[in-house]
Amino acid sequence: MTDWERRLALDPSAAVPLYYQLRERLRAVIRDCEPDTLIPAEKDLMVYAGVSRATARRAIGDLVQEGLLVARQGSGTYTAPMAVAPELGARPAGFTETMARLGRKPTTQVLRAHRQPAGTDAGVALGLDESQEIVFIERLRLIEGTPCMLESAHLPADLVPGILDEDLTGSLYDLLRMKYGLSPASGRETIGAVNADYRLAELLRVPIAAALLATARSTSTDSGAALEYTIRHARGDFAVFSVELNDAKNALMGQ
Repeated sequence: MTDWERRLALDPSAAVPLYYQLRERLRAVIRDCEPDTLIPAEKDLMVYAGVSRATARRAIGDLVQEGLLVARQGSGTYTAPMAVAPELGARPAGFTETMARLGRKPTTQVLRAHRQPAGTDAGVALGLDESQEIVFIERLRLIEGTPCMLESAHLPADLVPGILDEDLTGSLYDLLRMKYGLSPASGRETIGAVNADYRLAELLRVPIAAALLATARSTSTDSGAALEYTIRHARGDFAVFSVELNDAKNALMGQ
């Protein structure tokens, strides 16, 4: 018996459907795999698990939908690249902190950093007039050399004097805390989907019109002062969001 046959052994007599058993066996295997690990093809899973093609396809399809596997045409199915996995509803955390928690060392390219008028969107988010100055910082975030996110941060200029002279390739939240004594205590994040335009496609190395996750985050300090307005565009194969639901029944029923 091969290792795959051992790890994917199913129980045909169990009340649990075979596709469900196979999916959960694969989920356990994925947890032990490095990102971008090629998994067996459908025809091989049929042999290892003793299931039909439809069963193997459904199990794989479920895991692709969950973002744990990525199907690449002409190449095969792989465990997903290390994902950007913020926990919604938790304390606001930055990209660098999130990657450190996942055991990854990200790198950053600063594309643009300057002062500019707030404009409409950032002005509303930060409670500023459109003409008031903000600091705009645009950074490309990479994991193991692969671009995964374009991040555009807007900060009230009065709160962060001299920030453009600092090293902006590390954690922005760490810099705000250590140099200015500012930390995000609360915030609001909205999530949507957009198609990559030419610039986003080029920077993130995806096809034009590829689906991206777009988030807009506004955070405030303990005192309630607006701290940042940040827009992020993340590759779909690098982004997973985790949501913790408390008292979910009452919340969903509107009680």
